Amino acid sequence: MASTEQDPLGTVTAVTTRSASAQVADQLVEAIRDGRLRTNDRLPSERELAQRFGVSRPTIRETFAALELAGLIQTHRGRPTTVIGTPAEVTTWGVEILPPTVFETRLVLEPALASLAAQKQYPEDLENLRDVLARLESEFEETGEYVSDLPVHLAVARAAHSPILERALADALRHTETDLWKSFRRRALVERSAREGHVDESRSVVRHIERGEPEAAADVWRHHLTRYRDEMLEGRGQQRS
Repeated sequence: MASTEQDPLGTVTAVTTRSASAQVADQLVEAIRDGRLRTNDRLPSERELAQRFGVSRPTIRETFAALELAGLIQTHRGRPTTVIGTPAEVTTWGVEILPPTVFETRLVLEPALASLAAQKQYPEDLENLRDVLARLESEFEETGEYVSDLPVHLAVARAAHSPILERALADALRHTETDLWKSFRRRALVERSAREGHVDESRSVVRHIERGEPEAAADVWRHHLTRYRDEMLEGRGQQRS
């Protein structure tokens, strides 16, 4: 390994606890804060960073996702990831809400909300679900695109009539409102088959709620979110390959 004078990262600490992505991100940010990593510096490859930190390459991808969402690094297809942040921009850094954490939270909440919606079946909520779904289907049929399927997710949450869970979901969704997160989403759904799959799953969860099938509704929403998570995070990895 290169000496500290030659190596901007210096000696890193192997990650052993559950919040691996956050710990890796913290150490990279510390290197930016200390001036060991400067604007336009290139980061080591995913493979090298994974070996040095003692984590998997998917963990490094999650770290890159958080740092890019924070505007501290920039990934490039076929080229090394570069630093774009400055010491002044990371003085109050504390990365805890990583993209995988948002999905982790949604995977806990949204299947439960879908199940509750299927159990309660308030007529006005079923009507709202059909209307929201119809707008998504119409948009997709006419253009092959859609702005977002989030209205379906919010309609399902509303139909659960569980204010505490609904507020918890709203808090998690706040972290998906940045322009960069939205750009990741567009890249994840660049293939028509991916967009079509999301529409099909939205249609399916509404159908199970209408039929009063809580387990099936929960299963569909869980699969939907898992697939979206993989498309978003792994899609980013493919962009850098």
